[in-house]
Amino acid sequence: MYHLGAPLWPGVGFLCLLLAGATWAPPPNPPDPKFERKAALLTAREPEEFLCFTERLEDLVCFWEEAASAGVGPDNYSFSYQLEGEPWKPCRLHQAPTTRGLVRFWCSLPTADTSSFVPLELRVTAASSGSSRYRRIIHINEVVLLDPPAGLLARRADEGGHVVLRWLPPPGAPMASLIRYEMNISAENAAGGAQRVEILDGRTECVLSNLRGGTRYTFKVRARMAEPSFGGFWSAWSEPVSLLTASDLDPLILTLSLVLVLILLLLAVLTLLSHRRTLKQKIWPGIPSPESEFEGLFTTHKGNFQVGGLVVPSGPGVSLLLWPNSRL
Repeated sequence: MYHLGAPLWPGVGFLCLLLAGATWAPPPNPPDPKFERKAALLTAREPEEFLCFTERLEDLVCFWEEAASAGVGPDNYSFSYQLEGEPWKPCRLHQAPTTRGLVRFWCSLPTADTSSFVPLELRVTAASSGSSRYRRIIHINEVVLLDPPAGLLARRADEGGHVVLRWLPPPGAPMASLIRYEMNISAENAAGGAQRVEILDGRTECVLSNLRGGTRYTFKVRARMAEPSFGGFWSAWSEPVSLLTASDLDPLILTLSLVLVLILLLLAVLTLLSHRRTLKQKIWPGIPSPESEFEGLFTTHKGNFQVGGLVVPSGPGVSLLLWPNSRL
């Protein structure tokens, strides 16, 4: 028994060391979520392209996506770059899957080699054959992709029914005075779709007019570096904000209109009261009384035609004499 078990101890110890090493080894760094969002934004606009972007002119990331294949990884490609007048330098490739079922290869250049306004040549070749897959010449200042603007606020203007919008430049953006913005305006239940308004370079507020009263609007803003010194891509849209615009009826005009209506109604009532007798006679005319034909009919005879002899007109030139207790 002892002779059979003794040789197993070295193997078991070695296996334990392997397991411990795997447990203690730091996990691979996952891709930066912000980089993932920006890469997805660019590939949605320009799929199947070799793309590069910088956030602050002190960095540069280049990448491409392709269908996942067994056994294909960063070692199958060679990425190199060259600044004007300098030798070629290698750039280490990384790999990660995407949410669309593809695989993304990317490389991040050192800060020392990210010079603006200088031509930068990029080259990707197959490691086995040396054949070229991608080759581009770019200027870093022309591939800027900023973060979305922050802190968008909307409020009603004090007068005129306008809407005032304010926001902050993208966090960490270089040269905020050279950033241009675009505002997206959409009305609730509107059939015409959203409208877009471009803002002058460096402005971080705008005043909107000609909006429909009593309507809920949603606003978003995005940014990009201004040409011609810079170029690049529109950022993602900021977080949206909503606002219900004021009614088209001015409260002052509405109040004055109500006062005027009340005054007119009061004048009409006073006019009716001053002519109430005339109106009463026209609406309810009086019934003719026989008192004018039979003197003393109501005062003396209490309306009794059978008392005394009363002459009753019965037609032109004809009269009827009534005697007490007589029958017609």
